[in-house]
Amino acid sequence: MSTKILILGGTAEAKHLAHAIHKQRPELDVTLSLAGVTRSPAYMPCHVRTGSFGGTEGLTAYIQEQGIKAVIDATHPFAATMTQHAVQACRAAGVALLHFERPQWILPPDTDVVFVPDFIEAARLIARTSSSAFLTIGRNNLSAFDGVRDVKLLVRLMDEADAQSDHVLGLENCTLVTGRPPFDLAHEEALMREHQIDTLVSKASGGDATRAKIDAAAKVGARIILIRRPVPPDGERTSSIEDTLGWLYTHA
Repeated sequence: MSTKILILGGTAEAKHLAHAIHKQRPELDVTLSLAGVTRSPAYMPCHVRTGSFGGTEGLTAYIQEQGIKAVIDATHPFAATMTQHAVQACRAAGVALLHFERPQWILPPDTDVVFVPDFIEAARLIARTSSSAFLTIGRNNLSAFDGVRDVKLLVRLMDEADAQSDHVLGLENCTLVTGRPPFDLAHEEALMREHQIDTLVSKASGGDATRAKIDAAAKVGARIILIRRPVPPDGERTSSIEDTLGWLYTHA
């Protein structure tokens, strides 16, 4: 019987991991789990599961019922709740857990970059210092900017369905655009120049798919406000596919 591996995903890195494991360890039985809001990839060389587990207890039960031997947490750097569920579930089920960390961005030199602890502080900062800000933080965090009235807000969301949420409808002086990564540098620069953006607000997510907005902000001279990542949990961590494959050889 094949050894069963669970990848907690919803990120490009998780999909790359699934392909790499299939190529290097085809004997492993891999399941890639996607969040309910994640679009299922057109093709994956493994099982694909979509939807919530139902918290720590649900994830623990799934690991035990499916006979999972090792879990790789390759969720988004800001998916702190899911990561904590993974820690607790793997501890309860007695299986190995590896956290795959997306590398941080190397920020452009001579660029005004400010790190803040949360979205509320980011809103306070742009209210004091910005006239036109580009928010690329997802719809669930927009409520922190409800009180920002004297700043033009350009908000990018994944699709039109997101644009109809209460988080968006409560914003004043707001222009909405939609789009899914990866984004092109020339497009990002043109968008920022069109809307005279002087501040970009983003999560410090890292990764290549949304890197262009960082470089575009530097080119137009915009300040970059980055929300710090949640503190990672204790445990084994890696940020490369090669190291992940090496970890699997010792745990699967």
